[in-house]
Amino acid sequence: MRPLRPAISAFALVLGSGTAQAESSVTPDEAARAPSTPLPPLGGEYRLMAGMGIGRGIRFENPYRLQTELGHDAESLSLTATYLDLSVAALLAGGQRVFHGATVHVSFALDGVSQEVVTPSYLLLVRPTPRWAVLGRAGLPIVVEPDANVGFEVAGGGIYYVTAGLGVSASLVGSLFFAAATLESSRPAIPILSMEVGAVYDYEVLP
Repeated sequence: MRPLRPAISAFALVLGSGTAQAESSVTPDEAARAPSTPLPPLGGEYRLMAGMGIGRGIRFENPYRLQTELGHDAESLSLTATYLDLSVAALLAGGQRVFHGATVHVSFALDGVSQEVVTPSYLLLVRPTPRWAVLGRAGLPIVVEPDANVGFEVAGGGIYYVTAGLGVSASLVGSLFFAAATLESSRPAIPILSMEVGAVYDYEVLP
């Protein structure tokens, strides 16, 4: 081994000098441009959503004596028609797990008198975990048929994601409409509380 020591020492000396020359060839500008840590992801994330649901509501006043009364007079509870609700939404990231946007719901009565309602709304969605999301919205339901009318609506609910983009949803919807005059009231207010269940497709767009 002793005869090899001078050769090993000479090889180490040459290797060290080569490394030093390589390091010295890097200019200060190149060293400044070299990233020391990974860059954070860019912002601007947004998502597109589409949903379909089935719902039914309870009227807290029935001034027109509709057939689905749950009591015996105009102040009794009554059931609304079962309806199909279709929706689309677009949201922008407002935080790590918070999204703000707009949504449009279109509802069709499935029984009784033909009725269509279009509801443009502000939508807030919070997704605390990959499996769950909480949402709330506020908008103006526009009755297209049978009689044109505009009311107020707020809703809140949740989504459970079966896959990354497909979930099942449930929402509680509160609406208020002002109807045509009756013998009892010149401008009756009709509050309605509805329950909706359905499915949601959530397409998330990353930057």
